[in-house]
Amino acid sequence: MKIISTACLLMLVSFFVLADDKSTVELNEFVVNSLPKESAFTTQLATTNYTIGMQQVEKLGVQSIKNLSAHIPNYYLPDYGSKITSSMYIRGIGSRMNEPAIGMYVDNVPYIHRSAFDIMLHDIQQFQFLQGPQGTLYGRNTIGGLMNIYTISPLVYQGTRLNVSYATYNDANVSVSHYQKLNDSLGVSISGYVQHQDGHFTNMGRMEKNKSDEFGIRGKLEWKMKNNWQSMFQISYDYTDQIAYPYAKFDTISKQIYPINYNEQGAYRRKMLSSGFTLQKITDNYAFTSATGFQNITDRMDIDQDFTSDSIMVLQQNQHLKSITQEFVFRSNNSNNWQWVNGLFLFGASNTIDSPMTFQKGGIKMIQNFMDMAKMFNPNMPTITILNEEMLVAGLFSKPSIGAALYHQSSYSFTNKFSVTAGIRLDYEKAFIDYDSEATLQTSVKLPSPFVPAFRVDSTYAVKGFKSKDFIEVLPKVALHYKIDNQHIVYTSLTKGYKAGGYNYSMFSDILQAQMQGNKDVTIDDKIYYKPEESWNIEVGSNGTFGNNRFNYQTAIFYIHHYNQQLSTTTSNGSRMISNAEVSQSIGGELSVKACLSKQIAGYIHYGHTNASFIKYNANNINYNNKSIPFAPKNTLSLGIETKVPITEEWLDEIVLSAHYTGIGPLYWNAQNTLSQEYYGIANGDITFSKNNTHLKFWVKNALNQSYNVFYFESLGNSFVQKGIPISFGIHVKHIL
Repeated sequence: MKIISTACLLMLVSFFVLADDKSTVELNEFVVNSLPKESAFTTQLATTNYTIGMQQVEKLGVQSIKNLSAHIPNYYLPDYGSKITSSMYIRGIGSRMNEPAIGMYVDNVPYIHRSAFDIMLHDIQQFQFLQGPQGTLYGRNTIGGLMNIYTISPLVYQGTRLNVSYATYNDANVSVSHYQKLNDSLGVSISGYVQHQDGHFTNMGRMEKNKSDEFGIRGKLEWKMKNNWQSMFQISYDYTDQIAYPYAKFDTISKQIYPINYNEQGAYRRKMLSSGFTLQKITDNYAFTSATGFQNITDRMDIDQDFTSDSIMVLQQNQHLKSITQEFVFRSNNSNNWQWVNGLFLFGASNTIDSPMTFQKGGIKMIQNFMDMAKMFNPNMPTITILNEEMLVAGLFSKPSIGAALYHQSSYSFTNKFSVTAGIRLDYEKAFIDYDSEATLQTSVKLPSPFVPAFRVDSTYAVKGFKSKDFIEVLPKVALHYKIDNQHIVYTSLTKGYKAGGYNYSMFSDILQAQMQGNKDVTIDDKIYYKPEESWNIEVGSNGTFGNNRFNYQTAIFYIHHYNQQLSTTTSNGSRMISNAEVSQSIGGELSVKACLSKQIAGYIHYGHTNASFIKYNANNINYNNKSIPFAPKNTLSLGIETKVPITEEWLDEIVLSAHYTGIGPLYWNAQNTLSQEYYGIANGDITFSKNNTHLKFWVKNALNQSYNVFYFESLGNSFVQKGIPISFGIHVKHIL
């Protein structure tokens, strides 16, 4: 807590010492680009809205959505596992292994698979984060909020950009991009990046680090046509190859973390093609937008499921995801009292998964122990001895889904001060699962009779079938806004959030094991189906400026009442599944202040607090009522200050020094609340030397080498953690031609 106290004191001293500077500075980072779905009027008033502009994105070194955790109150995305994992949490709401709880759009096209979220972001014009459920306008997977990402437009910016960086752990990154107008109405751009990292952690069992290699390319074409029409086409390809899952065994009693030590490969490889086509007509009265998106992802995950030097279980998952989305938006585009938006959204997605699991010698021994225990409790049953040296559990699954939604939202300003926003969405989704899983168990069977010799029985256990489920939901929203004066706005809103249910495909190995143990009471629906998630959200907030526009603030308090919250849980056999908590709640608030203290000094503070707990949740005969929801931090804090020093030398124009502090926690790792990560803080700093369009930056991250854990889980009776990234240093060069 000394770090946080010192950081707060420094920030407050800076605020008040420099507050007597009468200069007026515009806060460009708070300018919000209007969305295609709604006017700037409704965007600014309807919800808490955090925006990070291009200049700040580059200063903060934001290269993925994981880096945003430090700059959005109550938002937390730990960096663990592999790039298939994007476990975002916001205001106590999150998702670890199923559909995301926070939506993501890139240039107005939705990314609907969580496997696509963790990508390298370069040449970003702006991030925009809308807190709270955005179900009325955005529907599925926005129960926690929405993230809009806009890339640079070749019609707005022309030139060549080069970025080169190198850091400890042999972390090297090169990106280059070119933007050009072919004529007054046609612009093109192409950009690419390459990144390599040796890794921060070593698996002693294989003597290899968690290294990674990535590269990607993106092309964009924008065309301003006649009669107020304009279009944009973009296409990108990203490739990732990781040595993944640096999980270390953890003693929950002594809190000792042992060296990472498992014997099978842990790896993740992904190939991703994304494209989008937007056609738009903008007049003085209305705007029409058609946005089409397509995504094709092929990935492979290899994982040692016991994460020990013993040979127990290994899993290989080959996944092929495809999706297509189409949205039509028709909205007002004027300054009338009535602002409106109508929309139609359609999507289709497929997910084919080939997921063979192999029980090795240790796994066979585990199943044999189950057989022996059954014999102990029932002496009359035959003695069964497993003969397999290894057993393959084949799993082939297909999980297509389709959906459609129709929505409307209106905002009406009764006076210059008071306005109302109301909206409704009819959302339909259909989820399917086609499953085919089997395993062959070779056994020696000895009947209780001494006169019957043991005999061999080879049994094939299989589950095969098809299931589907329809989900229909009405998502209303109402918000009131009051403009106190030209600098301050207050609002309150009531919104409904929703995330469709679905099927756990990872449970079929458990079902087959139950069959092998003679359990005939296993119901497939009970094992694989999880219910849709719903929430009602009440929010009261305010935003505005003060101090001659040098200070800009946003603040909000919220209450969320949750039904059937989807949680990631672990079975006794080590399988991960989605289950539902009957009733839960989140109560909290957030404050964000950005300040231009003078022409040379700027600062910010972002703070969020969330108390998320179960109201009614019973699982495996354990009552979790009043326990905190796992993986949702109670506090997030971010402080930063930047000082510019003008230089009059011929070889140097400016030096910029900045310091940043991020605090997170405490958070619980399990529903019992017996294990937790206490509050921890990370200090970062950098110094940049600039001359014309060339910038040289030296930086340090986790400057005090703070030790902390970013992930905890249990598997086959053992506990594991992944540690946070230790101190690192780097250099970054940016040149603009």
